[in-house]
Amino acid sequence: MNLSTPPHTPTTPDAPRLLLVCGDAIGPRMAGPSIRAWELAQALGRAGVPVTLAAPRIDREGMAASGMVMGTGAVTEMAFDRRADSLRVAAEQADAILVQGMGLAHHPFLGALDKPLIVDIYDPFVLENLPQRAADTPGGRRHHHASDLAALCAQLERGDFFLCASAAQQDFWLGMLTALGRVNPDTYDDDPGLERLIGVLPFGLPADPPVVGAPVLRGVVPGIGREDKVLLWGGGIWNWFDPLSPIRAVAALAAERPDLRLVFMGSASPSLFTPKMAMAERARTLAAELGLLDRSVFFLPGWVPYAERAAYLLEADLGISCHHPHIETRFAYRTRLLDCIWAGLPMLVTGGDVLADLVAGEDLGATVPPDDPAAIAAALRTMLDRPRAAYAPAFDRVRPSMTWDAAARPLVDFMRDPRRAPDRPRPGAGADRLRPTGLRELPARAVEILREGGPLQLMEEAVRYLRWLRRPG
Repeated sequence: MNLSTPPHTPTTPDAPRLLLVCGDAIGPRMAGPSIRAWELAQALGRAGVPVTLAAPRIDREGMAASGMVMGTGAVTEMAFDRRADSLRVAAEQADAILVQGMGLAHHPFLGALDKPLIVDIYDPFVLENLPQRAADTPGGRRHHHASDLAALCAQLERGDFFLCASAAQQDFWLGMLTALGRVNPDTYDDDPGLERLIGVLPFGLPADPPVVGAPVLRGVVPGIGREDKVLLWGGGIWNWFDPLSPIRAVAALAAERPDLRLVFMGSASPSLFTPKMAMAERARTLAAELGLLDRSVFFLPGWVPYAERAAYLLEADLGISCHHPHIETRFAYRTRLLDCIWAGLPMLVTGGDVLADLVAGEDLGATVPPDDPAAIAAALRTMLDRPRAAYAPAFDRVRPSMTWDAAARPLVDFMRDPRRAPDRPRPGAGADRLRPTGLRELPARAVEILREGGPLQLMEEAVRYLRWLRRPG
């Protein structure tokens, strides 16, 4: 399966080259940031923009076996070594650099170059990490939040062009940019709407339709019959999600809908850095306590390869995504819901974010209040009786405007003539925020960790600190 979509625009010899630095591994199994980096590189290549896609690890053999091939000669990939010397060389040869996540914190020399720096802030990780670290010690939560915020502010102070996923996110980031002095007379005079400072580039979907393959669930997974109704949870089970309410809803429907099967498609993240999520274990425990595990509720092992996800989406009857009511939700962009739109899979989702509004407004499924198993059960009763084909006209209407090629236009336009921001943040701006805990503060921090987390956590934090000191740049 070729995940690129020809034809493409030829690359001119003098076209500006982009170095796209992915913070995680590129391969057959990828989480959201890696998927975004991979797909953006392909979309840019099709638009004639030469791209070097750099990642800490690239599984070329696994990608070739699964059909993931670079769509055009405009895209090359490189795995940078631990010391990142190869990344430094690539950055010096590029005309512009794009970083995502903690990219600038991990490789601060990228911001020290006098080159246009594009910062992809589609994932507001400072908000995401609040629920993710809710079970940590109080001191640990405060320390890591301060570190996250410092890394984010360093990027906002240094970046020349920013990318976010929605208009709601754009408002959030404009507030932060204003507070940091990046909304100023220079950037305003350049563009009063500030779209030359920050553009909306959402997650996208392939232009080519998914292709039906061999069965992967019905009659294949023990306990899922050929006539059963499949409710599919795509992606991971992160701490800010709510898999518990759907499980309770399935339990409530067990007597009247014994054919209903809830399938969690990803149990363990393929990311090199994502910690083990407590919510995944809580979901499995609840399913076992209710007597549903491997009977009505199924957790597929590992992570479905990216090139194979279409088979699951096409075989399912409904998709589902639920989350708790908190600040992460307001600015989230649920990337796995794009897969449902691609495959025409009607969705049942918690309300409160921009994609939930799209689902409700365009008849792509239904929305429910947060933390409400009864509402989920009621919605399932209605949706399971409506044929999937009845939703097809709505999906056909919204799909063309949501492809990766359409989404990537702000970045393609910027790369036609990459430039420093009009207020020209100095190379290395924000770098002082990225310094680790100073020597004078170390004893107090060590005592706090020892008091709250014990000797083992103190050792873990010491290892992290030493790794920070040894990183390149």
